Amino acid sequence: MIRKNSGLPPRVYLKHRAYYLVTLQNKWVRLCSEKDGLPAMYRALAGFVDADATKDRMPAVIGRWYDSKIEAGDWSTQKNRDDQKRIADHMAAEFDEIKPAQVTTPLCATYLKPFITKARTYNLHRTMLKQVLSFAALEGLRQGANPVDDIPRRKTGGRHRVVTDEEVKRLKAAAALQRRNGQALIQMMDLAMLTGQRIGDVIRLRWQDVTDKGLLFDQGKGQGRTKLLVKWSPALRAAIAACGKRGDKIGHVLKSERGTGYTYGGLRSSWDRLCIRAEVDDLNMHDFRGRAGVDALLDDEGEEDIKAAQRLLGHKSEGMTRHYVEGKYHRAVKPSR
Repeated sequence: MIRKNSGLPPRVYLKHRAYYLVTLQNKWVRLCSEKDGLPAMYRALAGFVDADATKDRMPAVIGRWYDSKIEAGDWSTQKNRDDQKRIADHMAAEFDEIKPAQVTTPLCATYLKPFITKARTYNLHRTMLKQVLSFAALEGLRQGANPVDDIPRRKTGGRHRVVTDEEVKRLKAAAALQRRNGQALIQMMDLAMLTGQRIGDVIRLRWQDVTDKGLLFDQGKGQGRTKLLVKWSPALRAAIAACGKRGDKIGHVLKSERGTGYTYGGLRSSWDRLCIRAEVDDLNMHDFRGRAGVDALLDDEGEEDIKAAQRLLGHKSEGMTRHYVEGKYHRAVKPSR
């Protein structure tokens, strides 16, 4: 039996001895039992109305945008997903009580200002903010031009840092003394420098990818569109053999002390501590890929073979490889006389 909502708030009804709210979508939402009393009903109603009101605020929109990207599989690696989640959480906190329609260009510029000295981070936040506001427009929560359009991207300079043989020696010596993950870090350095692959691809390498012809990589960046076979060399065979000494050749080639594969974040923490102990500054794991590209580019006499570097790194174009290795080596020239 449904009783009229005489004396009750709009769209609240008493049905079968319970209070219900009829939403704008004509759905019945149970608030509480009649015996709980009107105070309980009003508390439940307030909570529902507050929650409903937040659906069109930026944190909720950011959450729905993030879920849509995950569902679409737009981020191919766990590292990408973690990085995007970290930015999304930060953005949601900064735009806490704001609706998409209230977001203006000056407000976007204010949000981005703390990242202005870090071009890559700045551009990542700018891209996400633009996509979130476009998503809000598709949901009908804002109209007009995207306010991020008037904010230019920051120009990023190429990274010229290349790990040296002396630094590799110091890093390996420090890793050998490390009780946890030390050997895995040594193996990671060898594989990254020999194969030229991204760290995410190196730690995903599994024993079924170790073939008679070499190592098989489905490069994670670009959603695995580049399939690569890195052929055997004596040094690469020795590096893989070292990885197989700890146990069965099942699962991941690089294993933690517990026998499981690594996440990028977990290995990154160990890497940062290792660099401190080895007294090596401003070096990240990705710099080994740059070193591999330079090693493939230059022959024993210092002559350049850009095609060799391009094949190893898996780049689509020679120009991309040139941009990647530029500034990381000394170009050999002959004297004028």
